[in-house]
Amino acid sequence: MRPILSLCLAVALLGLAVPARAALTAAELAQDNALLNQFNAIVFSSYQMGNEDEGRVAVGGTLTGGAHNICFNGCSGSTTDTALGATYGVLTVWGNVAGGADPIGNAAIQGNLDAGATLNFNSNGGLAIVGTNAGTVQGATFVDTSRASAGTVQNAPSGATTGLNMPAGVIFPYASAMPFAAPLTDLATSLQADAAATNAQTLGAYVQNGSTGITATAANGSYGGKHYGFITTTMSDLAGYQNFSGVNPNGLDAVFVIVTSQSTGALPNLNPTYNETNVIWDFVDATTVGFAGSWYGQILAPYASVSNPSGDLTGAVVAQELTQSNELHQQNYLFPGNDLSGLPVTPVTTQGTGNSTPVPEPPAALLLAVGLAGLGLARAPLPRRRGRGRSAACPPTQSASASSVPAISGASTR
Repeated sequence: MRPILSLCLAVALLGLAVPARAALTAAELAQDNALLNQFNAIVFSSYQMGNEDEGRVAVGGTLTGGAHNICFNGCSGSTTDTALGATYGVLTVWGNVAGGADPIGNAAIQGNLDAGATLNFNSNGGLAIVGTNAGTVQGATFVDTSRASAGTVQNAPSGATTGLNMPAGVIFPYASAMPFAAPLTDLATSLQADAAATNAQTLGAYVQNGSTGITATAANGSYGGKHYGFITTTMSDLAGYQNFSGVNPNGLDAVFVIVTSQSTGALPNLNPTYNETNVIWDFVDATTVGFAGSWYGQILAPYASVSNPSGDLTGAVVAQELTQSNELHQQNYLFPGNDLSGLPVTPVTTQGTGNSTPVPEPPAALLLAVGLAGLGLARAPLPRRRGRGRSAACPPTQSASASSVPAISGASTR
């Protein structure tokens, strides 16, 4: 093969081997750190609440279910993390509340409190609601609404206030749609690409009388002073484990478990052998995730309907939909702040568009292949030209159009 063509082939292979990256920006990464550290449940669509949440809850669609505690023994008041661009209470709902809840702190609803629904604050917080209160508000220290009536408000403590006809942007000072979906989804797909670009470990199928867990090892690469581990597995392999002992973080700053494919089987009970606070279970492409028992670590399932019919989930839960039967725990299991800061988010700006897309480092093996091809070119004699004005060159390649970056909106500036 001619030297020029050898080099061209190596360069082409290098381009093909670099996995596509989601547009994970530095701003999104800071948001992701804050969200996993501050919220117990982030549900992009509907949330059927069937038990208590120890931490803050954000719901992009409708909240249904019975009267259960929110932020019980797991958080204290509102979050003011600057990365989120706004202050969020213990319950934030972009849709309607059609069930009941007992928030231990302030709640904000962009939609309605439906007929038959009850929010009981027990004198521990108040309600800001843009829509209509057709339900019942119990024990609120304040009720602020954009309507002319606050609806049914009972057992208000001494000194409670009511604000009527207030601007919607004051009542609900956030983006009109939940702004958390894009950064968390980008994180999920970006972690998959990061794992493909390094020496990720593999958690294979369970072997009878074999190991029931895995100890993470540090991944190759530079992560801004952080030490990360990447583990890949499939839903079917993970569902086959018995007496699952989970992941030993082994002193690393964070461990990312990339779980791919679909499975009809529920995931097994995870015995809390290790402190898995800094383990993120990235169900990157799953549409259904069911837990047959307890589970530990942060659950990142941006496309999935998640359910826990038979055990508690300890750690943050990010899901498209959530059907909760047992408790969500967050106390002492908050994701450590700033532990994601070493992930690659290097932007490449496309001329004339201003769009930025993070580009991962190519695998070391391919870099070596390109280098060897270059050495071969340097040692080989140059071909003699047969005509004037022509030189050896790589064949032209079709340029890919720049991918657009999802717009990330924070608090409303209304």
